[in-house]
Amino acid sequence: MIGRSPFLVPTFNLSSKFLVFKVELMKIAPLNNYTLENLKASVDRPQYALSETSSAIVHFGAGNFHRAHQAVYCDTLLNKGESQWGITGVSLRSSTMRDNLTSQDYLYTLAILGDETRYRVIGAIKNILVGPEDPQAVVEKVADDKTQLVTTTITEKGYYLSDGVIDQSHPDIVNDINSLAIPVTVYGFIAAALIKRGKDNAAPLTVLCCDNMHAGGQRLKDGVNLLLELHSEETLSWVAKNVAFSSSMVDRVTPSTDQSLIDVVAQDAGLLDNAPVSAEPFTQWIIEDNFAGKKPPFEQAGALFVSDIAPFEKVKLRFLNAGHTMLSALGYLAGDRYIHEALQRQPLALFTEQALKRNVMPVTSVPESVNGEVYIDDVLQRFRNSRLPYGVLQVGTDSSQKIQQRLFPSVDDALSNSKEYAYLAFALAAWVCFVRKAVINEDLNDPLSHDFAQCIDEHVNNDVHNFLKLAGASKFNFFSDSEFMASVDDCYTNINNVGAEQAISEFLTL
Repeated sequence: MIGRSPFLVPTFNLSSKFLVFKVELMKIAPLNNYTLENLKASVDRPQYALSETSSAIVHFGAGNFHRAHQAVYCDTLLNKGESQWGITGVSLRSSTMRDNLTSQDYLYTLAILGDETRYRVIGAIKNILVGPEDPQAVVEKVADDKTQLVTTTITEKGYYLSDGVIDQSHPDIVNDINSLAIPVTVYGFIAAALIKRGKDNAAPLTVLCCDNMHAGGQRLKDGVNLLLELHSEETLSWVAKNVAFSSSMVDRVTPSTDQSLIDVVAQDAGLLDNAPVSAEPFTQWIIEDNFAGKKPPFEQAGALFVSDIAPFEKVKLRFLNAGHTMLSALGYLAGDRYIHEALQRQPLALFTEQALKRNVMPVTSVPESVNGEVYIDDVLQRFRNSRLPYGVLQVGTDSSQKIQQRLFPSVDDALSNSKEYAYLAFALAAWVCFVRKAVINEDLNDPLSHDFAQCIDEHVNNDVHNFLKLAGASKFNFFSDSEFMASVDDCYTNINNVGAEQAISEFLTL
């Protein structure tokens, strides 16, 4: 049985070659539960019947990252016979994902872009609800006694934070403060559902943040409790005994989906998928082991449960994110467009590797389950994947904010522990050079772009001091260390005199 079949109507003002391709696509059956048998043999597919699975998970933010990450872990559990760990997705904004997946029985194709492309059809998503269309349906699903876990990938914007606390003046937060009859925010939906669960004395529930933000579980707890204090104080005591708010750290590069991916998947997999998603081979999920009710056995799918995720967050910030920042600055200065191109320059690749291994790793508490050197090698190998190109300017976006977490703490730790810091001094100098060049070329995407430009326009001396101060360096001890700052100045002068690549080569031979 072929099932539902959309018709693609050719547009006759297209080139003949493209028209032929579109006509060929018309012959390809659409992806859905009835056509799985038509997938090419090379494509992995669900080893379970969709009708025999249920969703004990409600996930807010059913976008590409979730579909390439958490949903894949759930799909693996379903393949192992853990049939309750399907997902009901929730969109807090658009109906696009729901509309794309409904006719496909919520099946979609994951393209894993490594040396070769591998395909896997994921069936973990059972349904997607759209909050603005039917908010009560979302509340009812979270309140359902069968729901064991609520998860979120809504990006930092979805938490409505201002200086680390919830912005109670934001219109969406104001809406939920005034009434939970029609919730708008993730806090509102969860709070409204917990009021109902508390009245029904429903099963315990875990709320798990799957966004990369420090103490994400606590942020969710703060927002929910804020609303419960206003709307249902009696629910707070039930929540304290029956609900856990936990954090996690996630990692997988997931590009946006475009028409070219849709076309390639249709040709390679053999079925027409309106919403495929692509990702790198690497995937990581570190989960705080703090659950109130039944815990999905995500360790069977490769996730790691830990008592404290903070050390893992620090490793990612200091190795992966810091490495990205270094290569972004150095690659831009060397004239590269992408990070993988920068890594093709042997001096830049060696400098980044040695900076992380010699200066950062000795002052970073690496968890016992992580081999620091192997982690760094794996990170650089991931960055070399030209199938998933990172633009140097894309990585350099908002760098004045990111550098405060990615590099500055390592410098302070190196100085306070009398460890080697020469690579870090060079990295900071390169960042200052990057900012100056990007401002002059009008390439810099940064909240402080105007401030940096003003320093240059006013011919203010000492770019190193002024640019680092604008980026918040004065809050760190290294900024008042004359010896360290002199080292940064020297590196900055040499980069300007001979260029980044030559300056690195000279640095590496010292």
